[in-house]
Amino acid sequence: MKTEMLAAATQRAGSDRYFAGNVIPFAAQDQFQEAQTLAHLAAKAAIKSRRADLPVGLSIAIADEVALPGGEARRDAKRAAAYDHWLRLAVADDFIGVQNYERIVHGPDGEVIPEGEVSGMGTVIEPGSLAGAVRYAFETAGVPVLVSEHGLQSDDDTQRAAFIPAALDALAAERAAGVPVLGYCHWTLMDNFEWIFGYGPKPGLFSVERATFERTAKPSAGVYAEYVRRA
Repeated sequence: MKTEMLAAATQRAGSDRYFAGNVIPFAAQDQFQEAQTLAHLAAKAAIKSRRADLPVGLSIAIADEVALPGGEARRDAKRAAAYDHWLRLAVADDFIGVQNYERIVHGPDGEVIPEGEVSGMGTVIEPGSLAGAVRYAFETAGVPVLVSEHGLQSDDDTQRAAFIPAALDALAAERAAGVPVLGYCHWTLMDNFEWIFGYGPKPGLFSVERATFERTAKPSAGVYAEYVRRA
């Protein structure tokens, strides 16, 4: 689906190629990594030259990679391929942003799908995945962590209402244990247009009537608001 989307966009744009930041063909990943690294360093230098006191960091999507006995090598290889370059880059930053939506379990023979309730994206709902991703990011980069994206895509808002406080409780436990968490950004306020999947996914705390743009709070919005009030 992703490559077909890029091909269609290339044709519509009248270009010989078209890329989107979250849809990068495997063959182009090294090129993108080099370009994005240079862009980050140049942007940070420009910001610090004008405002040395302004915190600067980068944000990456990190799954909570968990290893069963015998799966440690597979987990570590995934981390090295997907995250380690960016976490090493963040060592010289003021913070690392973490986007987390899932846990991936590695067994000796590959990924293992655990039993459990499934979200609208087809992944098992695991509230503790955020805390695991944040802990790994801090242990590797050694800088404070900002949760830049976290939430649950589901048409069943009861799943989201249960997920939010459980995930935030686990995050609070990590913070109490010494992980410097700067803040938390929930994704997302309203049901929105997702780059790959369009209007199908429903990750919002508010639903949106597309003809009138009327916004209606879901019960999970009240759950989140109450948690913030008590925090």
